[in-house]
Amino acid sequence: MEIINYKFNKLWVGLIAGLTGPVFGFIAFYLIAASDRSFMGFVKMISNNTSTHSGVISICLIFNLVFFYTALRKDFYRAAQGVIMATFLYAPFVVYFKYVA
Repeated sequence: MEIINYKFNKLWVGLIAGLTGPVFGFIAFYLIAASDRSFMGFVKMISNNTSTHSGVISICLIFNLVFFYTALRKDFYRAAQGVIMATFLYAPFVVYFKYVA
């Protein structure tokens, strides 16, 4: 058990999980919100409407909570820090699309 803790309790593991988490969040958002459309049609709809970019990114970032709380429950504190770091890396994009674009 200690070997597994050492293997996955790394900052870079949490960073990778946090950076890829919103991709899974986007897929889940598509399946919930617009599964009657094609996936590429949904992507085009989102990309053509600039007022929705910050909202979609924010919704997709909620999926990082799954990785964060899983890391906390397993006592992977370094991995949880990586997930938080990845979430902060996405924050400038949310601010940009919300207030600048």
